Amino acid sequence: MFGSVRLTLPLPSDVAISRLSLSCFVGGRARTNLTMFNLTVAFQRLLVSILVAVSVSDAWSPENLRVDLGIVDSGNTRLIRLRSFQEPNGEAMMVAVDPVRLETSVRVQAGWKVSKDSLSKLDSTAWGRLRREETSLEWKHGGVSRLSGTDRGIALTIDLCPSHKPFDRRVIAGLRRAFGPNSSAIPVAFAVTGSWMRNHEKDLVWLRTLADSGIIAPTWINHTDNHRYKKGVANAKNFLLLPGTDVVAEILGAETEMLEHGIVPSVYFRFPGLVENKALFDQVAATGVLPVGTDAWLAKDQKPGPGSIVLIHGNGNEPKGVKDFLQLLQSKKSGIRQGTWRLEDLRRG
Repeated sequence: MFGSVRLTLPLPSDVAISRLSLSCFVGGRARTNLTMFNLTVAFQRLLVSILVAVSVSDAWSPENLRVDLGIVDSGNTRLIRLRSFQEPNGEAMMVAVDPVRLETSVRVQAGWKVSKDSLSKLDSTAWGRLRREETSLEWKHGGVSRLSGTDRGIALTIDLCPSHKPFDRRVIAGLRRAFGPNSSAIPVAFAVTGSWMRNHEKDLVWLRTLADSGIIAPTWINHTDNHRYKKGVANAKNFLLLPGTDVVAEILGAETEMLEHGIVPSVYFRFPGLVENKALFDQVAATGVLPVGTDAWLAKDQKPGPGSIVLIHGNGNEPKGVKDFLQLLQSKKSGIRQGTWRLEDLRRG
């Protein structure tokens, strides 16, 4: 998803951070591994500054990003086009989702044919089923809150609302301790705001590096651009329900920020504060995203069970939720070892 990196300083051409080691070609010969712990403090600081300045080779510069729902076909592949935009060179691009696997991708539009079929043709797919369930008269508060089926693990979602505090890295450390250094990439969903990305470049680079290293398998949930909130206003009139809110602009703003950071937005959306009403819910769903809620907001003492979509905040503003999740991991050590308790990819819901 994130690809290789292009460094802006004249360092060796093949430099990449992987876990706690720095791997590089020296003089074009053998690969040398230097542990981060053996690097000088000055060089570690320089390295951090380099990473913040990294330009991701598959990042985009979206112009005129817009909602553009439709079915597109190429050969035997059928996708849902969610967004269209142009690159500065005029090339037409799209953000599309596989309606069966719920995986998103950014593609050049050339070579894809727009189908005359309506989206109802996809009602039997995972995207169609969730969309139909969520927009029914008995819509789910905040979006789908549990994984379907039985004998399921849990899906971890970490909200990154605007905050002056750094990312709470205890979460990742706890996951790595619990599942071990040799585990496959750990599925984690980040509900990220545009504001958080703009103000936490170092933390975002760090998370992207973990993904590139195969340590985590992230799903990036749209949590709006600004996460609007006004202190003292009742929830029924707050967040996206505040007067003057441009809901579509909030959605597209966060997606623009992701694309500019080389992140492919997922098909999922999370309402700020999990606050919405039916009219707002339908307005958001009309953009093609699938709202996702929770049945286990840990900081509110909601207990997770099999199939739960767990919510914690990794932005430093809700340490109780992080503490409770780390305690949950500790209590599930035996189940993790035996393979009877696991984290699941939200897209397999």
